[in-house]
Amino acid sequence: MSLRNTLGAAVLIATAIIGCSGRDEPVPDGGPDGCTGACNQNDGGTKPDGGVRVCPAADSQGRGPIGILRAMGTRGQAVRLEHLVVTVVDSITRGSQGDYIAYFWAVDPCFPKEGIYVDKFYTDATTNYRPEVGDEVTIDGLYRQYNSIASDADETRHAYRPVLKSDFRLGVPGVTGRLIITKTGTGTVPQDITVPATFGDANGGEAKANADHGGARIHIPGPVSITNANPPALKQRPDSPENGVHLGFEVTGGVLVNNYKTFGETRDGGSTRCDWRNVVNDGGTVSFPNGIRGVWDTYSFVPCADGGFTSADGGTFSSCNFALRDAGVVPGTSNDSTYVLYPQDCATDLPGVVGTP
Repeated sequence: MSLRNTLGAAVLIATAIIGCSGRDEPVPDGGPDGCTGACNQNDGGTKPDGGVRVCPAADSQGRGPIGILRAMGTRGQAVRLEHLVVTVVDSITRGSQGDYIAYFWAVDPCFPKEGIYVDKFYTDATTNYRPEVGDEVTIDGLYRQYNSIASDADETRHAYRPVLKSDFRLGVPGVTGRLIITKTGTGTVPQDITVPATFGDANGGEAKANADHGGARIHIPGPVSITNANPPALKQRPDSPENGVHLGFEVTGGVLVNNYKTFGETRDGGSTRCDWRNVVNDGGTVSFPNGIRGVWDTYSFVPCADGGFTSADGGTFSSCNFALRDAGVVPGTSNDSTYVLYPQDCATDLPGVVGTP
């Protein structure tokens, strides 16, 4: 069977066999699509009509539809994924017409270690959909990895990241299509996946460690601590010796942490932020007795031919544009991208304890 046919069959399984939503109530229309009970891959749950519900079958490597897409999907492939649950909302921008640009992660609770990034523009249907954690959704869209210069992404760090999106800047002749997100109810958000102590060693950015957990929220158990507040792989401007800013830090076990949502002073209307890098650079220590949490996904750095750059926290500080960008790479390596942890807050994901050497 060809690669395309294998992937197509797996995605069809997700639609032909009722997916596992993990929710406890039927869909709003009261049809036979609801699930009661645990509704996970082991017991299947029960449908309102009393029948047994089964999750999509895994492939020979234990992967579900999202896992297969991330590993084998082709650019521009039309995909329909049902019974996904929104786990993390990355960012939202509201337009004047009540429409939204939204970026978020979602998983199929039947395969909770497999997540997918979703890129919704104002004009994508439904225009006024605003994602919330726990939304159960069906998504019709086109699969891709953001291109090597991230000209089809909102952030350069997303270069090469697997994503569902419309045909915007797809670059595949003859392939068109919108992103359609249909909210079907509210689902149970899977618990963070607790990973083993050997998880996530990026080898300084040389490795794509544990790609099979891509797009999922994970928990790296404690105790761990910051071992390098200035890892070369996360340097903001690697070709500029005088610039000492780094876009995160490294913790025990070689795990890279991108801190774009937690660094700096209080922002976003008063939300608490924690700049653990500065604590270490000022001579202190930071440990995480209960471990750290966040989304595990790709990271790349897209340099600019004129020496400029686009920052990882959303602000553009130079004349860097698409025409001047070089292909993404992990600084200090020849690797195009690596996997890093993306904590979402300080209280839950990065509850650090400050000490002295």
